[in-house]
Amino acid sequence: MNESSLRELGMDLFEERQFERALAVFAEAVRRVPADHRSRMLASRCLAELGERERAVTAYHACAEGLLRRDYLLSAMAACKLALELSPNERRLKETLFRVHSRAARSAPGRAAVPPPLPPEHLYDGKVDTDLMGLVGEELSNRAIEVLAAPDTGGNADPQSRPPLPLFADLDRDAFLDLVGRMVWRTIKPEEVISREGEPDDHLHVLVAGKAEVTRRTDGEDRTLGFLGGGSIFGELALLTGAPPTATVTAVSDSEVFEIRREHLNAVAKSHPAVPQLLADFAQQRMMRNLMANSPLFQQLPESERGAFFQRFTFRALQPGEKVLVEGEYSQGLFLVLAGEMTVQKEDPAGGMVTLGVLREGDVAGEISLLTGLRATATVTVARKTAAGWLKREAFQELVKTFPNIRTYLEQLSDRRLKQIGEALRPLEIIDADDMMLEPETGAA
Repeated sequence: MNESSLRELGMDLFEERQFERALAVFAEAVRRVPADHRSRMLASRCLAELGERERAVTAYHACAEGLLRRDYLLSAMAACKLALELSPNERRLKETLFRVHSRAARSAPGRAAVPPPLPPEHLYDGKVDTDLMGLVGEELSNRAIEVLAAPDTGGNADPQSRPPLPLFADLDRDAFLDLVGRMVWRTIKPEEVISREGEPDDHLHVLVAGKAEVTRRTDGEDRTLGFLGGGSIFGELALLTGAPPTATVTAVSDSEVFEIRREHLNAVAKSHPAVPQLLADFAQQRMMRNLMANSPLFQQLPESERGAFFQRFTFRALQPGEKVLVEGEYSQGLFLVLAGEMTVQKEDPAGGMVTLGVLREGDVAGEISLLTGLRATATVTVARKTAAGWLKREAFQELVKTFPNIRTYLEQLSDRRLKQIGEALRPLEIIDADDMMLEPETGAA
């Protein structure tokens, strides 16, 4: 039986809550392939379920060290996180987390580099010759821990490589440790929805391992936007602004995620006040990259100028019902939708309001009034919690002078929108009643 077959068998036994048999299978998988840290982590969970807390912590720690050695930093964090739930004050786990952070942290200007602690000494060499699947009870537990606590001697991290660990690497060491201790680790089954489009969500999700599909509802159908792999982060805008997610994320394989909730960040911020701003900066950088890649507005500029262009905007969190533009009043500035929705409506001379459209991420509002100097031709209302970039009137005038391509694009957009308004308000053609009468056929009685 090969490595993957053993793991599948062990997972079936784990689901059936046959933890001793599952432990034997997972430990045997690790005995055969010490680099199988997925089995090593699952075996650690079996030990915890069997009440072997100390041995579970030891196995988790060995798993974290092996994952760190191979640069699987998020999975190393997950192993430490699960072990800390069993032993919150375990020093060796915190030291491993410090080494994860040191491995990923970016060099901060003005901050002296602190060498990470030395790797721990290993208690076991893993040299067990017995097939563990034939063992039970104390003998199984004794032999299993010898295998599970032994080091994975393969893999060797490049100390100059510093693999990326978004958001976490931007925190200082103590804030990082505090956040890891508070956030939630979850396993996700295939076809399980992690985050649903339009539904309130105050979670930031980090996909530790697995794969997920991103879809958006368009014209009554779910359309695939792409797929996410391990290391992906999503939901930061929902966490930061309260705006519902603009897409649905669904697991397509067995996956693991970290959940960071607003309450976790609020608690961390009490001791580390810089954390909320770090999250805001992180979210804005992510929005900037998305807009640069997808928004027609940014496509008018060379890539080298897009960052400076985005930096001119001020971030604003808008609430449902808030009017960013009122028909008949002058626009005070340009709004750029980062996430969320705004509804565009105009008064109908015949009475009532006509809905002209919905603005979503990458769309702008207020450009007609700003370009023409006239009053706004429509009212724009926030439909649901929305994150937006805001540019004051004076800054807008400076912007279109600096970036003439942007002026040209906005003028063309304004022309299209004015034409749309005219067509939306054009009265239906009235047909004279006489034209509705049919001539009698010749020879009819």
